[in-house]
Amino acid sequence: MQDEAAAPGPRGSFLAHVNVVMATYAIDGALAFTSGVLVARALGPEGRGAFGLFAVSTAFGQMLLGLGFGSAAIYYVNKRELTPRDIVSALHVVTLGALAITAAAVALVVPWTGDDVLGKGVSPWLLIAAVPVLVYGGTLRLVLQAESRFVAMGAATTAQPVVMLTLMAVAYAVSDPTPSQVVGFWIISYGAMAALSLACLGRDSIDVARIVRPAWPTIRMLARFGLRGESGNVLQLMNYRLDQYIVRGFVGLAGVGIYAVGVSMTEAVWLLANSIAIVLLPRLTSADPEDARTITPVACRNTILVATAGALMLAVAAPIIIPPFFGHRFDDSVQALWLLLPGTVALTGSKVLTSYIFSQGRPMVNTLITCVSLAVTVVALLALVPRYGVNGAAAASSLAYGAHLCAALYAYRRISGQPALAAVLPHPSDARLYIDGARGVLARIAGRAASDAPAPRQAGG
Repeated sequence: MQDEAAAPGPRGSFLAHVNVVMATYAIDGALAFTSGVLVARALGPEGRGAFGLFAVSTAFGQMLLGLGFGSAAIYYVNKRELTPRDIVSALHVVTLGALAITAAAVALVVPWTGDDVLGKGVSPWLLIAAVPVLVYGGTLRLVLQAESRFVAMGAATTAQPVVMLTLMAVAYAVSDPTPSQVVGFWIISYGAMAALSLACLGRDSIDVARIVRPAWPTIRMLARFGLRGESGNVLQLMNYRLDQYIVRGFVGLAGVGIYAVGVSMTEAVWLLANSIAIVLLPRLTSADPEDARTITPVACRNTILVATAGALMLAVAAPIIIPPFFGHRFDDSVQALWLLLPGTVALTGSKVLTSYIFSQGRPMVNTLITCVSLAVTVVALLALVPRYGVNGAAAASSLAYGAHLCAALYAYRRISGQPALAAVLPHPSDARLYIDGARGVLARIAGRAASDAPAPRQAGG
């Protein structure tokens, strides 16, 4: 199945990798916030809602048709059973399949639903380009993660919002772009991410012979594992984004736009959790079980602690940020954000715990956890959205995210044998992490200052 040595597992400092990924997400978030402001101001609540539904629909297509190759890459590369070359070669076959299936699905659905199924001004035919581009780029980015090449992954990640912001700024300066134009910019930006990811992986990652004559045993191996893990990710995406379809049905597209702005703002709280989960997953997968049991609770409880502090700051800042930047048509996004924050904090802990569960070769457990949360989502949305609208959707999502954390804690305790509270409640020993981190920063600053200082003159010089 392989014709070359598999790539080694995670390398380098855990905290250094977390810092690289956090910097990436910080830059990505700042650029996405700026382009999001331009999109909201150009399209208004209804247009923003239509754009949001297109993005969510594309994400569903990406997960369903990508066959979980990205998750499988992280697992098999770090177990040294496959190489990036194996995965990238197989990915080309899957991407072509995604293109064909998306084209057939759109051609079948649109004659029955009409061109406005996702909202006026957003053509569903654009899904034919969007889904395969996200399948390809998203998987390549996860291959970089599998190799622990976090600087390269960061460059590819930030390419998307850089290109999106550039195109939006030019279009906004000339005239207000249409929803379909904004969607086109979005697809192009993900194409840029895919191109840079492939460039970072290098020409050696492409085996033309295995693209022309696919290695079906490798594809089946990746798909078998990937689909087990990806079924949970699809359900999790439903858990995250089903609310927007329900809001569209009961409130309308403007409600989706208002809600989407609140959701996008709360994702800033995921900055640390995403950074830790991305670095932790390949490390836990390659670690022995005892090390994984030791690392996970420390990472989880401190992620929740920092996320709580960030959520409190965001709650105070939201009324100051949203109206002037997004416009007063999005004032109601503030209350939605407040109601989403408790669940967002809970979900940061879930991200760490589910990384541990996946690393132990138990992707179906994560799927069951998500099923529990999704059941809460559906019941809560149908109970709250018809009566409370956008705020009901936000409250329902928080309840579901809390249920997800509870289920993840239960599974973590059963698999690891460790007490669940150890993964949630801060411990006095954790203070040493922050002290050592501060000392490390100060030492680097002092070292840099010393290296920049002029050398002393020698006597008689």
